[in-house]
Amino acid sequence: MKRILIWLCVLGLGSAPAWGQDSPRLQELRPTMGLASNTVQELASAGDSLWVGPLLTVYAEEDERLFTPDDPVVEERLGTGSNIVLSLATETGREERPTVWAGLAFDTGGSTIGAGGFLVSTDGGESFAERPAPLDGPADSTVTYGTSTLPAVPITQEAGSPPRDLAIEPRADTVWAAAGRSGLRRWTAQDSAWTRSVLPPDTSTRVDPSTPTDFLVAPPLDDGRGFQNHRALSVLVDETGTVWAGTVAGLNRSTPEDVGPSGDRAWRLFRPDGTPNSLPGQVVLGLAEQPRPNGRNPVWIASLRTDGGSVLQRSGLAVTPDGGATFRQPLVGEQVNDVAARRTRVYAATENGLFVSDTQGKTWRTVEEVLLAEANQAFPGTITARAVEVTPAALWVGTTEGLLRLDRADEPRLLAEDPEAPPPEWQLFRTEVPVNPEEPTEQVPDVETYAYPNPFVPSRDNVVRIVYDVPEPQTVEVSIYDFGMSRVRTLEEQEPAGRQETVWDGTDASGLRLPTGTYLYTVEVGGTTVRGKILLTN
Repeated sequence: MKRILIWLCVLGLGSAPAWGQDSPRLQELRPTMGLASNTVQELASAGDSLWVGPLLTVYAEEDERLFTPDDPVVEERLGTGSNIVLSLATETGREERPTVWAGLAFDTGGSTIGAGGFLVSTDGGESFAERPAPLDGPADSTVTYGTSTLPAVPITQEAGSPPRDLAIEPRADTVWAAAGRSGLRRWTAQDSAWTRSVLPPDTSTRVDPSTPTDFLVAPPLDDGRGFQNHRALSVLVDETGTVWAGTVAGLNRSTPEDVGPSGDRAWRLFRPDGTPNSLPGQVVLGLAEQPRPNGRNPVWIASLRTDGGSVLQRSGLAVTPDGGATFRQPLVGEQVNDVAARRTRVYAATENGLFVSDTQGKTWRTVEEVLLAEANQAFPGTITARAVEVTPAALWVGTTEGLLRLDRADEPRLLAEDPEAPPPEWQLFRTEVPVNPEEPTEQVPDVETYAYPNPFVPSRDNVVRIVYDVPEPQTVEVSIYDFGMSRVRTLEEQEPAGRQETVWDGTDASGLRLPTGTYLYTVEVGGTTVRGKILLTN
């Protein structure tokens, strides 16, 4: 079997070198147990490798083990838990030692997350260097755009400016970052610095560096100034070199012909207009290019309706097969989190499962539940799909319950018309930390129980899992207490022998959401009581 390397960045894009069994690099990696979290929200691939967000881990299928890069830069930025990987990009078309960018973010302690800079590898993940966050200096109060000098508000604070998406433009040796309040930024190897790209204001659909113009370059500000189209959420560079930038206000497009003599770009802004030949929603969260054998590659667009937006807006999926000349809305009414495509199939990761189409979106089949290859594993409930990606060997789906893998040969079975046909079997990667290990290590501590993800964010993680060992089949009681040791919830499960889990959704016995705080729990099992702690964050 061909070896597949999977790079996992886990809390909840790229090729790794084809290392052999005796590779010195593989021997330098540190073994780890399972995913750090089961919420998998970022996926991207190049060749037979897959990068997943957001803590760097490597899974070597041939070795059936997970590894982490033994790199001091990665350890410093991610090892303490202060940063997570929010976005990933790799240089497509290079299967060996590609350039890899990982955008970092951190919790600011408020209602927003902050920009933590970047980790960059130019050797397929063997070593990493740091790049700064896409921020301005205090004196950056103007932006030169063609023949115009535009007033600008310098974005100097990390809060609200995390790198939500990345795209590498190999031919121009350029990296694009959709950086929230910092807008759309561009990094070139020649300048080794971030520059701000000027997108149209909300009051216009076009901007051209050859035409004099005057408007404020800024995201929405507390004083009412600024524009939603200057808050960037997604970015893609397609096969023609056209740059697509999704914002809170729509979809921006700049073709190679739109680049002026100074390097500044003209942009066209597409917004919902209530017709089928437009975007369903205004907030463009995700972009994906579909490789097609003839003609131009279609671009798929995942969008959301804005809160309080026009009744003409709806969440859903759009596609342009001709570079923006026309649009279709093949999937409307679903919250689409991510899109991936092969030549003949399109996959949409949604809150209600995985949608699959082999008719360019004219018809869809929904995968809500999965059959797992391992009999001792269980996938609870309906799939909440946060990310989807394809490699030559497999289909990958990031969910709130772990990472799913389906062999490529089994993908057509997802579209089987016969309801009696057996469903394909998926492989599931989840957190796997043993309790009471025979040989404890720093990576595998000696614990009788633990909970994950921890800290637990109900709005993101849905449930926290409490893990324990059951010596023989019996009823297990899990009690959860607040910091004052008042019992807030009791959970009972009839469990078989072995490593087991009980899930808690962060509510009390009456179903009310509990406030942020530290919660203690006890597990009554085998005539003994084991204890643990959960940090719940709303």
